[in-house]
Amino acid sequence: MLDGTAMATPGEDGLVRRPVCARVTIAELYDRAYHQFGSRIAVRDGDTALTYRELGDRVHRVVGGLTALGLRRGDRGVLLVANGLEFFESEHALFASGLVRTALSTRLHVREVGHILNDCAASVVFADAAWAEQLAGIRAELPHLRFIVTVAGGPGDTTLDELRAAEPARPVKPDAGDPAAILYTSGTTGLPKGATLSHAAWAAMVRNELLELPPAADDDLVLHVAPLSHLSGYVAPAYFVRGATHLTCAKFDPAVVLDLIESHHVTVLPMVPTMLNLLVLAAEQRPGDYSSLHTVVYAGSPIAPDRLARARAVFGDVFVQFYGLSELPIPIACLSARHHAFDPGAGIPPRLASAGRVSPFVEVKLVDDTGAEVGPGEIGEITVRGDQTMMGYWHRPDATAAILGPDGWAGTGDLGRFDDEGYLYLVDRKKDMVVTGGFNVYPTEVENVVSTVAGVSEVAVVGVPDETWGEALKAIVVMRTGFTVTADEVIAVCAAHLAGYKKPRSVEFVDELPKTGSGKIMRRRLRDRYWADSARKVGG
Repeated sequence: MLDGTAMATPGEDGLVRRPVCARVTIAELYDRAYHQFGSRIAVRDGDTALTYRELGDRVHRVVGGLTALGLRRGDRGVLLVANGLEFFESEHALFASGLVRTALSTRLHVREVGHILNDCAASVVFADAAWAEQLAGIRAELPHLRFIVTVAGGPGDTTLDELRAAEPARPVKPDAGDPAAILYTSGTTGLPKGATLSHAAWAAMVRNELLELPPAADDDLVLHVAPLSHLSGYVAPAYFVRGATHLTCAKFDPAVVLDLIESHHVTVLPMVPTMLNLLVLAAEQRPGDYSSLHTVVYAGSPIAPDRLARARAVFGDVFVQFYGLSELPIPIACLSARHHAFDPGAGIPPRLASAGRVSPFVEVKLVDDTGAEVGPGEIGEITVRGDQTMMGYWHRPDATAAILGPDGWAGTGDLGRFDDEGYLYLVDRKKDMVVTGGFNVYPTEVENVVSTVAGVSEVAVVGVPDETWGEALKAIVVMRTGFTVTADEVIAVCAAHLAGYKKPRSVEFVDELPKTGSGKIMRRRLRDRYWADSARKVGG
């Protein structure tokens, strides 16, 4: 575990380098799995099934191909690939090559992707056919990008098949303190920042998950329908190192997921709360045998207790909730399967509205605006220290210093409280971030786009309660005198410039927006109108 008390400040690249005790890398963990579970099925994708030995051979051949292209340890590699065998094959090869892995949602807008590729100076992108086409259209705007590797057709510089035809290679191994992954999270300025995790931090995430999950084994079958670029991609490593089989599904359809659970006897299912809500509705309408499931991992936001009770009635006591951030990966806290269980006759216990208890290898304290720890039962910002903490934001030392203290404590921007039994409750966000359908969106990013509409004078975007998405984006607009603006126009301009999940789901027109004495729009006052009857002010 990192020495959390070690004083450290970010370097010019924005990253903090602390001493690491554990020397293991994610590449070494995967190599061990290829050897230990060689004959077991590692990945099923449609009609294709690969054993761990076959997956390892493919990975090392792709490493040979990347090495032959001149890519070296520390270069950045980006995945723009839907859930499937190609995602795992490419991701494992990036880790094994010592390249720094960045996985992006395939739902992002091409402008957003272009910004990220330039921000991390990506050398190589693995892309499906649709994304290869889009990247080809902006190639002149990507000066650092050397290679587009296509995984299923489309214009590119080479293909995954061609990389796989190379001789297997084992390049210089990455060090545990080297950057392993960059997780992009939207910022308050509207521009994404790259939370950079070392190999040691990624391994610590795996360790902490294995500690909190029901025992993972080589007879488990994990269904990945949540994005591998996000939740499923953070849960998968824990099951790879235990030799489980990974079944991929590129698109979420509740009926298809229920069929897969029954036909393949799925045992583990990572889900964002929105998916889980829709899956429960489908299962209530179509009863089936889902008894093979022993673990449903959810994260991204809490689930309303009444909906969680319905989910339990369908699937049983199988739920595990993780709380974490890109900067501080899951699990900071965990609500275990045992603590989800309750006697229906006694009513729904309050702990189901919590994020669970703090994970043993993580420290959490709640602080006020001065940084002083608050008293028992009081609300404060959740601050965290542990060896899963990011190194910092890629090439943003100021942003790193703003969140990471020299003593290793990091602020989450979430406000919380502890109850007498140690359950951590998220009650609000110090930041203006909205979590909709498991995706993080910062209002400024959306406001910047809405402001380009000619008739918009001012705009504020807030998250409002939504039964399906947990939170939904609402744009509150003041029109310029003499202009007419419609809700459809506002939503259309967002669709043209942002990922689909960042579009406002509703638009309200007002005469003025509340402001502070300095003229700053008071988003919180607008937001509070919609959450007035809620016990907490975050969605689920």
